[in-house]
Amino acid sequence: MSKRARAKPSAPATPPAALPAAPVKPARQKTFLLVAGLALLLLVIVASLFIATREDATPPTSPASIAPLAASEQPPPLPSPAAAPVAASYVGASRCQSCHESEFKAWSGSHHQLAMQDATAATVLGDFADVSFNYQGVASTFFKSADGQFMVRTDGPDGKLSDYPISYTFGVYPLQQYLIAFPGGRYQTLPIAWDARPKSEGGQRWFHLYPDQKIDHTDALHWTGIY
Repeated sequence: MSKRARAKPSAPATPPAALPAAPVKPARQKTFLLVAGLALLLLVIVASLFIATREDATPPTSPASIAPLAASEQPPPLPSPAAAPVAASYVGASRCQSCHESEFKAWSGSHHQLAMQDATAATVLGDFADVSFNYQGVASTFFKSADGQFMVRTDGPDGKLSDYPISYTFGVYPLQQYLIAFPGGRYQTLPIAWDARPKSEGGQRWFHLYPDQKIDHTDALHWTGIY
C-alpha cells in the first residue's frame, strides 16, 4: 500500500499591517474654518437683533415715576444773554495819557499830533479871506461861508467851478494842505497848499504843488480822481 504524502501544515498567515490614516487635506481644513466662522458670525447677528428687540419693547418710563431732583441737584440757571456789543468809537488821545504819561507829554504839540486836525479857526493857517489863486487858467477862491465854514471854489471832476467845504487840515509846517470829503468815504487833497513859513522866508502864500504841469479834469492825476 502506497503511502500518501502528508501535506505539511502551512504556516499561519500574517495579518497585513494597518495602513496609516490618510492626513486631512489643507483644503478641507480651510472649508471647515470658513463654515465655522460664518456660523459664529450668524450667531452674533441673531443675538444682537434679539437684544435690540428687547430694548425697543421696553416700555418708556412715565414722567410720574421719575423722582424730582433735590434742590442741591438742580442744574445752574442759564446765563442771561450778553448785551449787544457797543459800536467802536474814537475815545481821544487823553485816554492814553494815564498809562503813557511821558510819551503823551513828548507827543503833545509835536508835528505828529498836529498832522491831521478838524478844520477850525484854531487849526487853519491859510488865508481864506476871499483870496484867489490862478493856475493854468483856473481861478480858485478861498473863502468862509456865512456860518464860518472854510470853503474853496475850484474845478471839480467835470471841470466846472464848484464850492467845497474843507474837512481837515493836513500838516502844519512848512506847508499845510486841505482835505475835502467826497462820496464813498474818500478824502481828496487839494493840489493848492499854504506855505506856512514866515513871509520873510517866502511863505504866507498859496502855491500849487505842480506849477509847471497842466493837470485838468480829463487827466487821471486830477485832484478829484482816485489817484
